[in-house]
Amino acid sequence: MKLASLLLLAALLPAVAAAQDAPRLRFDQSTVTGRLVASVPCYSVAAVEAAGGQAIVTETGARLLLFGDTIDVQLTSPFLRLGAETVQLAHPVALADGEPCIPEQFFIQWLPTRYPSRIAYREGVLRLATSPAAGSGATAATGAAPTRPAAPPTRVVIIDPGHGGVDPGRIGPNGVPEKQVVLTISRRLEQLLRARGYEVHLTRTRDTLIALADRPRLANRWKGDRPVALFVSIHANAAPGRAQGFETFFLSDARTEDERRVAEMENSAVEYEEQTQNHGTDFEQLLNTLRNDFYVRASNDLAAVIQDQMAGFHPGPNRGVKRAGFRVLVGAIMPAVLVEVAFISDREEARRLATAEFQQQLAEGIAGAVDRFFAQNEHLWVETGR
Repeated sequence: MKLASLLLLAALLPAVAAAQDAPRLRFDQSTVTGRLVASVPCYSVAAVEAAGGQAIVTETGARLLLFGDTIDVQLTSPFLRLGAETVQLAHPVALADGEPCIPEQFFIQWLPTRYPSRIAYREGVLRLATSPAAGSGATAATGAAPTRPAAPPTRVVIIDPGHGGVDPGRIGPNGVPEKQVVLTISRRLEQLLRARGYEVHLTRTRDTLIALADRPRLANRWKGDRPVALFVSIHANAAPGRAQGFETFFLSDARTEDERRVAEMENSAVEYEEQTQNHGTDFEQLLNTLRNDFYVRASNDLAAVIQDQMAGFHPGPNRGVKRAGFRVLVGAIMPAVLVEVAFISDREEARRLATAEFQQQLAEGIAGAVDRFFAQNEHLWVETGR
């Protein structure tokens, strides 16, 4: 590709974050430093060398030789080619510092799922098998003894209490800050889900600030290469006047002024973060490149179940399922939603949010929605290896 074309392509792609914010991909014996492209961790195609592979840069992308297979990736495309098979990632391959840069999902989810006998992602580390089976990790040996039925996969739920630390969120007329209310609800939800057999993680367990971009990264690390996981971010809404009720969002482009208002309110938490990332046009460009229909549909379904479950007890109006560009949901490699449980700006709902009874009702409602969602949809990503 000519230099002028490369420069033009680079100008059209999302900006790369400052070096001090660079993500890191840990292998057994080495660590690869990556880049943040539109808030999504990405790594040079050369990172496959840490897994024993080889990367050949081409005019339009790269060819990866790994575990006996040839994988083709294309700049600006979320699709991979493996022989006659096409695989879709959540985010496209980008051009960063003059070389193709692959989204983190490829390494921490797709490779372990595709080659389970060759590589695994556990506790934030990609671990290579010391004695891999012969041939491609995607092909199982034939003629082996009958195997026992596989155990049901572990169901993982990551709960994200919004705000925290120096970021109080919105403060109700009764003086109760959003950060306190949502943490209490999240801890109650954690207890309920653990009692039902889920593996549960909280992005924060105390009054501390976690950067918006770090929350989905933590979720991906806890998920590892397991296919069954959800991300639920819990917040309390605010608006002028007497707005009341509950609503649940999934990540997509906002369609209404109200959706944009809520997204801008929640995204304003970046003002409390000490970082130098570009949070402007790169984020909007990312939303325009969202192509993973599976996660969009699954997140929409999860939001719908939560709304339906909460409608059974919530005295406020059901404001429905909505969509907007929430930074806290960007990069989560799993169905992900943001729940606005009530309006803390409203005197009546703020009073209700401060009571243990209503906090428990909210936790039980969301826990019931998690149960229903897994029961209705778990087979989808188990069968597809998501």
